[in-house]
Formats: sequence, C-alpha cells, structure tokens
Amino acid sequence: MSATEPPATIRWNVDKPHRCPKCHAVAIDMEKPKPWRVYTCCRCATRFTRWPFLAFALHRAGVRCSEHRPT
Repeated sequence: MSATEPPATIRWNVDKPHRCPKCHAVAIDMEKPKPWRVYTCCRCATRFTRWPFLAFALHRAGVRCSEHRPT
C-alpha cells in the first residue's frame, strides 16, 4: 500500500510570477505573488511557487484568480 503523493509543485517563471508556468494563464491577479506561498492555477490546476523544494513547508494560497476563484 503506497501513500498518495501531493501533486508536483514547479517553479514559477521569474519574469512573470503571476502566470502559470505550464499553461501561461494569469493565475494570480488578486495580489502580488509572494515567494513563500504555493499557488494553484485556475485553468490547469498546476501548483507553482518560487521555491518548489520547500513546497511542503510553504503556505498553500490556492486559486488566487478573481475570475475563477471558488466561493
């Protein structure tokens, strides 16, 4: 029996940290991207952060897109 692993977290694009590095959707428009948070893309559900190797310890901000944010 194997434990389920959390989805992989990838590094954001340094020049455009508000965009998803996988599908390039604007994923963070409600605040300035913070390097100590893990964000989730509203379009493709990719998790990304500035420091992916620290993702297990960082705060999970979730979806931060004003258009697709769950209520």
